[in-house]
Amino acid sequence: MTEVFASLVDVDNSFVREFQTGGFDARVFELALFAYLREQRLELDRGHASPDFLLGGRAPVAIEVTTTNPAQGAPPQPAAQTLADLKAGGDAFVHQIGKALRRKFTHQVHGGHYWDLPHLQQVPFVVAVGAFHAPLAQAYPMGLVGQYLYGTRDLAEHDDDGRLTLTHQAITEHRAGGKPIASGLFRQPEAEHLSGVLFSNNHTAMMFNRIGAERGLAAQDTLMIRKGYRLNPDPNASRPLPFGYLVRSDVPPEIPERFSDGLHLFLNPWARLPLDPAALPEVTVHELRQDGAIESTCPPGLHPLQSQTRVLVGEEARTALAEARAALARTQSWSHVVVLVSCLKQMRVAARVAKAQ
Repeated sequence: MTEVFASLVDVDNSFVREFQTGGFDARVFELALFAYLREQRLELDRGHASPDFLLGGRAPVAIEVTTTNPAQGAPPQPAAQTLADLKAGGDAFVHQIGKALRRKFTHQVHGGHYWDLPHLQQVPFVVAVGAFHAPLAQAYPMGLVGQYLYGTRDLAEHDDDGRLTLTHQAITEHRAGGKPIASGLFRQPEAEHLSGVLFSNNHTAMMFNRIGAERGLAAQDTLMIRKGYRLNPDPNASRPLPFGYLVRSDVPPEIPERFSDGLHLFLNPWARLPLDPAALPEVTVHELRQDGAIESTCPPGLHPLQSQTRVLVGEEARTALAEARAALARTQSWSHVVVLVSCLKQMRVAARVAKAQ
């Protein structure tokens, strides 16, 4: 984080204060997005306080960053324990994403909206959003965001030959706690100035931990195990692919993690200023086709939909790594080793809980 921040121009002199107080998650999300822009060597204009990022070059784009956040003074929400909890959490996730995006429509900058600023005339406007309002808020993938933005969901079925067919179901509203919000944000007249939405459930402090560990910056006697689900390239697949690996500089992953991983760009087909997706390279792009299907284009890479990283410290880390190396000698496959180490850790935790009870 320190290395990336050294290149960040804090144009309004608020980053450090918010990073050290109540805006930690939001500023980490902003810093990770800046790391992506720097990674892609994109041209940045840092001469204005708003928006957060203004890209120049052949395809200029303005990016304003926002996050969903817990209500001030509210007690911490418990993590989901049941399928009903997960469903309720998903409904709340959509509401929080919608609220965060709409804040940017109503926000006044120097007496007008972002797109009224003189330096943003004829520049596509994008809002980047991340979810931090509740425990496991990052567990909900981009599909729910797409449903809210386009007002449609895909229903998957396989025919007798195993071929995947999709039908599209219109969505009119989303409910959470009995409160409805209209679906299809891109279809609303007030969204015509929104050229796209950039979403990630991956750009958190743990992302910096993993990338730093891969580059040899991890603390001694630590081990991280990452596992989750990624996009499945099989055109007949209706489920994602699982993945898992050990995060260490001396155990390089098959695909090194990059700050572009997990970024999803949703294009607004009704935008007044259409966005050239080439303006934000190496991200997964989603767009609504005329037949009602949402077409996704994914560049090479890991591109996780959802993941969890477990951090082991001290003797637990040394033991797990020794077990992994022994398993590697037998299997020659780190993916199998990850599953083994994860199971071993879960067994040890279960044993401790049983002993305590």
